Amino acid sequence: MLRTGKQYLEALDDGRVVWVGDELVDNVATHPKTRDYARRIAEFYDLHHRADLRDVMTFVDDDGERRSMMWFRHRDKEELRRKRRYLETVIRELDAGAAPRTPDVNNYVFLTYMDDPSPWSEQSVGTGGRDLTAGITAFWEHIRDGDLNAAPAFVDPQTDRSRESAQAESPALRVVETRDDGIVVRGVKAIGTGTPFADYIHIGVFFRPGIVSEQIVYAAVPVNERGVTLVCRESTVKEGRTDEHPLASRGDELDAVMLFDDVFIPWERVFHVGNPSHAALYPQRVFDWLHYQALIRQAVRAELMVGLAMLITEHIGTYQLPPVQTRLAQLVGFHQTMRAHVIACEEEGFTTPGGLYKPDVLLFDFGRAHYLEHVPRMVNEVVDLAGRSALIFPTEKQWERPELRKWLEPLQTGPVGRPHDRLRISRVIRDMFLSDWGDRIGVFENFNGTPLLAVRMLTMHRAEMAPSGPLTDLARKVCGIAPPEPTGDTAYSEQAAYARRQDARAVAS
Repeated sequence: MLRTGKQYLEALDDGRVVWVGDELVDNVATHPKTRDYARRIAEFYDLHHRADLRDVMTFVDDDGERRSMMWFRHRDKEELRRKRRYLETVIRELDAGAAPRTPDVNNYVFLTYMDDPSPWSEQSVGTGGRDLTAGITAFWEHIRDGDLNAAPAFVDPQTDRSRESAQAESPALRVVETRDDGIVVRGVKAIGTGTPFADYIHIGVFFRPGIVSEQIVYAAVPVNERGVTLVCRESTVKEGRTDEHPLASRGDELDAVMLFDDVFIPWERVFHVGNPSHAALYPQRVFDWLHYQALIRQAVRAELMVGLAMLITEHIGTYQLPPVQTRLAQLVGFHQTMRAHVIACEEEGFTTPGGLYKPDVLLFDFGRAHYLEHVPRMVNEVVDLAGRSALIFPTEKQWERPELRKWLEPLQTGPVGRPHDRLRISRVIRDMFLSDWGDRIGVFENFNGTPLLAVRMLTMHRAEMAPSGPLTDLARKVCGIAPPEPTGDTAYSEQAAYARRQDARAVAS
């Protein structure tokens, strides 16, 4: 099935409990605080029905069924690049990442489950010996066949990090009852991006010191399940015409806190429970796919920044000035570096246990780290090069008034382009970099899965990143130091075999 935007919007009217600020939303598809973003996701679905995008947005599976490319399982390098072209197209068509968590990226994380489902079941605790792999496969087929959207929610509430016992005392989601037909959970997931607009909440957990067995839950819950309440932050959307706020008027993903009040989850939608050691290894690999897409999105965003800076300096007549050219070159270099990481991670990819072709983890993680480290300075360059053009300009209604237009138009006139074009450029720069809506997008990029410090820290936890690993081979040779005797007790060997197989260079070495 290729879902349409109309079908998606109709499915949102399902009784889900969503609070936005102080207001209980009756229908996410029609309420003024949520309808614009719901329409943006509907636009995502409708992209798959455009004749000019058919070959990019869809594929025909082995059964002859035409499906969205978000379900495409790439088996070699060229197929991965085909998936990347799809992801890039979605990002570009939806305003260069103004909607970071569309269904394609949300569902991408399920590849890790499908790639090798056995450890998720085998390492579970408290299942009574049940095989959870059948449910993993069945759920994948369910959301694939319905073209559904399962938004991940892995982050737990903040606790007193000065003592490990605080995690067990926290209101974090946990199993409160185990039954023959499933489990009952109670508690809180601290944040879910775009969850009010999803079909399912994909529950997971990251390891934290002091985490207890009953807090380890990986499962899927319908957003409208009885006992589920979504409490969203205040909306940052700018109401009004899209010509005035071309980005910020088109909706807000509305990050939400999710409350689970004795919610029942049948075993067929439980993917793993009970093992803190599992939570220390596997979520990082689950989110590898999301982070590959994040790198692609950041490369497109860097391209947008270059283009905006070039357009605005051309309009105000500073483009040819040598100091401006030098500053523009920094933005170009930033974009080219992001592209290089995308291309390199694909070129250096490897085959996973389940036969997927996976981009090189270190290259896309360090690409994300490069973006996070340098993007604040690049944003400042764009805003500074724009100068007052990004801050002081007339509204559309002011522009339409003849008595004001005769004064305002000369203020927007430069060596090239129409005066109104400068308004369009300025409004995008303002929305993206000088508004609370744009600030939220920036914060999302910083904390999307893992912030800069965590990217570096978790990368050093990869199997090959140890003094006993291959990265020290050349240094040992140059120093004349013999390689360590194989004892079977190294940072590499201490990681689970499945985790090692999911890390490219660890296997190759």
